[in-house]
Amino acid sequence: MRQVGDRLSSPGFYRLIDHTADLGIEVTAEELKGIYIGSALALFDIMVGIESIEKVERRNIKVSGSDQVELLVAWLNELLYVYSVERIVFADFEDLKLKPDSIEAVACGELFDPEKHELHIEVKAATYHGLSLSNDDGIWKARIIFDI
Repeated sequence: MRQVGDRLSSPGFYRLIDHTADLGIEVTAEELKGIYIGSALALFDIMVGIESIEKVERRNIKVSGSDQVELLVAWLNELLYVYSVERIVFADFEDLKLKPDSIEAVACGELFDPEKHELHIEVKAATYHGLSLSNDDGIWKARIIFDI
């Protein structure tokens, strides 16, 4: 499993984890910011494959939460909201600013095109069920369960 940090050319920074009814992922990164970027990239990779997404649309995304765990769920669910309303899929996140109670970034992607993008799995939401965020020996790890 690769770490999130440099620009990614292919998936490998997350792995799927077994879950009975929904879909789970585990993301690792050397910095906390990498967890937010990696989990968002994993989300869209699961849905359509990030290698198929061009970075021609930009959206400012800003969410808040009471702690880093709540912030992670709010971040992913805001990206899913933009996808559901505007049908934009994302493959990069720039200028990410992470504070203890907020996150702000420029999400880069394009409009979902069924002729170009194959929808593998439609994710409904990031959940709190089974959610964990930890730092072990300088490596951040998050486990996230998506409602599908």
